[in-house]
Amino acid sequence: MLALRRSFALLTALVASGLVHADLKVGVIASTTGPTAIVGIPQKNTAALLPTEIAGLKVEYIVLDDASDPTHAVTGVKKLIGEHKVDALIGPTTTPTALAMLDFVAESKTPLLTTVGSSAVITPLDDKKKWVFKTTQNDDLIAEAVLAHM
Repeated sequence: MLALRRSFALLTALVASGLVHADLKVGVIASTTGPTAIVGIPQKNTAALLPTEIAGLKVEYIVLDDASDPTHAVTGVKKLIGEHKVDALIGPTTTPTALAMLDFVAESKTPLLTTVGSSAVITPLDDKKKWVFKTTQNDDLIAEAVLAHM
C-alpha cells in the first residue's frame, strides 16, 4: 500500500510541476513471467488499482513484462519511452533489471519509481540516478535488522 501511495505522490508531483500538460502516460515494467514472477504478478495487478485520473488528467498505464531478464527490461523501457512516449515509469521487479534501465531513464529524463530494495539504484547520486525514486527500504537497513535478530 505504501508503494501505491508513493506512486500516486509521484504522479501528482509530475502534474503539479507542469511537466505534464496533456493526458498522462505511465509505463509499468514488471516480471510477470520468469523466476521473479511471484513478485512481478502482484506488481502488475497493482497497476489496475492506481488512479485513472489525477488533477483532471486521464492517466493511462501501459504494462509490459520484462520476463525477469535485464535485456527484456531494456527492450521494454525503450519501447515505453520511444513508442508510447510515457511521462513516467514504475518498476521493474528486480535490481538487475532496474540497473540495466538506468542509462535509458537518464537519457530520456523520465522519472522512474522503482520497487527494488537495493540502494545501488539510487546511490551514489549522480546524473543517471537522479531520475530514480525508490519505494522500499534500502537493503542495508533490512540486513541490519536480520543480523540483529540472528
